[in-house]
Amino acid sequence: MAQQLSVLGAGTMGAGIAQVAAQAGWSVVLADRDETTARAGRDRIEAALERLLEKGRLRAAEAEAVRARISVAAAPADHAGSDLLLEAAPEDMATKIAILRAVVPILPAHAIIATNTSSLPVGEIGRAIGEPARTVGMHFFNPAPIMRLVEVIAGPETAPEVVERTAQIATAWGKIVARATDTPGFIVNQVARPWYLEAFRVLEDGLLGASEIDRVMRDACGFRMGPLELTDLIGQDVNAATTRSVWERLGRPDLLAPAPLQEALVCAGDLGRKTGRGVYDTGQDPPAETITVTPRPVVLAPEDAAIIDRFAVRAARDVAAARDLTLAARVTIARVLGALFLQAMRTQAAGVATADDIDRAMIHGVNHPRGPFEWIAAVGTACVHDTLQTLARAVGPRFAAQVAPAGPAAPDPELLRKALRAFRTRLKLKRLDDESRLNSRNPLSGGTRSAVVAIMAPREFPPAVWEALAREGKLRSHGGGFYELLP
Repeated sequence: MAQQLSVLGAGTMGAGIAQVAAQAGWSVVLADRDETTARAGRDRIEAALERLLEKGRLRAAEAEAVRARISVAAAPADHAGSDLLLEAAPEDMATKIAILRAVVPILPAHAIIATNTSSLPVGEIGRAIGEPARTVGMHFFNPAPIMRLVEVIAGPETAPEVVERTAQIATAWGKIVARATDTPGFIVNQVARPWYLEAFRVLEDGLLGASEIDRVMRDACGFRMGPLELTDLIGQDVNAATTRSVWERLGRPDLLAPAPLQEALVCAGDLGRKTGRGVYDTGQDPPAETITVTPRPVVLAPEDAAIIDRFAVRAARDVAAARDLTLAARVTIARVLGALFLQAMRTQAAGVATADDIDRAMIHGVNHPRGPFEWIAAVGTACVHDTLQTLARAVGPRFAAQVAPAGPAAPDPELLRKALRAFRTRLKLKRLDDESRLNSRNPLSGGTRSAVVAIMAPREFPPAVWEALAREGKLRSHGGGFYELLP
């Protein structure tokens, strides 16, 4: 049976969501404050379809079918047949409530009422329109046709079947769903905050310059963009406003406190790429840093430095390259990733979302190379805990871990020791065999060393044993049952 979506708000986000639904086979009614604005949104979709045609990602017949599914509302009655109403209005509570109140009475009784808010309380919106059980959060990420994540948010009174149907709809539209409770920032805008903020604090403390911080995060840790250059892309005003909102509504935790350097950029009107100047001056080629801080040496007790080194090496994408980093760069990795991991653990402990949902949200919502809990398991929970304790002593109490890194209980310790011995033996034999084959091909090589790093874990031990050893930081998982022995 054909299904219909009504989208209230035909701007970039609303038009993008309408395109996603229409491409998935839904009929779409697009509305805005007037018909002219709604038609401009439809024109935006038309332009997007033309680009897909030019790139060969859509056939002409498919594009025509998508166009035919999208109509512009001429009157509120046009929404009477919709199965899902989704508002994509500006992030203002009064505006969202007003436009929903005008349409909700027209909807059929089974229709879901969704808000695309990124930070406002879903339950408050539902109560204000008199439909708390039918109201759900459906937070898309911009640009909606490209970004795969949708956060589905259950308000305090949202009916479970409404949450389930919303998740099913998003999945049918080709999206990856992460479920969350109705809390400030939901998953992404809560968990990602310290990743940006701690980068600014590293800069404030004079450990590294902005470009060095971004380079370490990209090259050593695998992020597509560094945190500081990403704040320029997002807009310093937008990023800082989200921080202030989440920080205030969560009770002003130290880890999420606004960064003075970022606030200064906003006050100066240096908002990033949209003004040509933020952390970087994009008017220069390559972009030049705009913030100069006095470099300060890193002073750590030897035992603390050893803990930081171990964390940085295990967390890095390239272990060999991580060992060549300066102490300041390794401290930067520990501080930025440590802050991210700690907020993820606090978010899970607060019941906002499961570890799996948090990992999905961070990978598909902000393009992180790994989810925080997958990363914690790879580094080792004990190593993460030791690092947070070290940072709490050496940097500040914001790193004090009030929750333990999550993970299932470890198997019997004696079984773990036996498995680790078996792994070391197999790795040694594999390397000897590899070297023997290499040197037999080239007797004059002088003794070629094996390049084997990861091997298949011995199958006489169950997968839970190897997962536990990875969580403890003894092994690093390479996927598919392959593991690497860590120092």
